[in-house]
Amino acid sequence: MILIFLPQKWPNYLCLDICFLQLQAAENEKVRWELEKTQLQQNIEENKERMLKLESYWIEAQTLCHTVNEHLKETQSQYQALEKKYNKAKKLIKDFQQKELDFIKRQEAERKKIEDLEKAHLVEVQGLQVRIRDLEAEVFRLLKQNGTQVNNNNNIFERRTSLGEVSKGDTMENLDGKQTSCQDGLSQGLFNKLPYKL
Repeated sequence: MILIFLPQKWPNYLCLDICFLQLQAAENEKVRWELEKTQLQQNIEENKERMLKLESYWIEAQTLCHTVNEHLKETQSQYQALEKKYNKAKKLIKDFQQKELDFIKRQEAERKKIEDLEKAHLVEVQGLQVRIRDLEAEVFRLLKQNGTQVNNNNNIFERRTSLGEVSKGDTMENLDGKQTSCQDGLSQGLFNKLPYKL
């Protein structure tokens, strides 16, 4: 409020006008202060409401953080359990792969061993077959040289006087059949005495 001191020689109506102006200015100032006060109170109320909202948001955020932390701890424990299972499964797979490699190596070694045995057996069989043919040829050579004939029905050897002589009831075809029977009998006898069965 502004006070103005007027000289005393001014008339009274001027003093009244000045006082009225001063009073009006004071009223205007009061109204302005009231408006500012109302505005400040309104701002305070709005700030209180904002603070309450922010506080509720903060509490909600804290609750959410707590829930997220719990989920994170649970997820970490599940991850650790899964990691242990994964490492165990990885080790088992590695062990199985090593066992499979060992089995394949053993199987390959056994297969090679069997192949070597089969080759050796085949060579031995072929050698025995050659030996058998040689022996059969030798037996037939001796039979022809000695002029004997083997009768397969009753196993009786008959002596002939010469290589070209044949009994009356025998034809050349029967003689060939008897020689074949003799060959079969000798071969069968040799096979029975072999240590390996062909």
